[in-house]
Amino acid sequence: MIKKLIRRILGVKEKPAAINPKEPLRLSAQEHGINLQLLSPNALRVTQTLQEAGFKAFVVGGAVRDLLLGVKPKDFDIATNATPEQIKRLFRRAFIIGRRFQIVHVMFGQEYVLRSGHPRSAGLPRRYGRFTQ
Repeated sequence: MIKKLIRRILGVKEKPAAINPKEPLRLSAQEHGINLQLLSPNALRVTQTLQEAGFKAFVVGGAVRDLLLGVKPKDFDIATNATPEQIKRLFRRAFIIGRRFQIVHVMFGQEYVLRSGHPRSAGLPRRYGRFTQ
């Protein structure tokens, strides 16, 4: 009852029941309003290469927050369900670093993408990559 009152006062809407927590929420360009000029071409290339190889790959984390605010991100996190070995096979200049939580560096000249793997309770395993400019 208190939750209903707070929602009514704050104008918070109920969550739709049709959202599947195992699938990412996809928004169209009109819905999110992200300026694609702020997205790094190398981060985009990594996600496209992974998706073309049949993996799921998304820009996530602080980069998404910055893009939604219209600020150029200093780095990009990439979540994927590919293993470090699979990523290494896709990129010529990829290096696996670490033993327990492996990170993959994908080099693009002076720029690089980092990607690491951590289990996640939702459907897509948590595998981050960081692209710094």
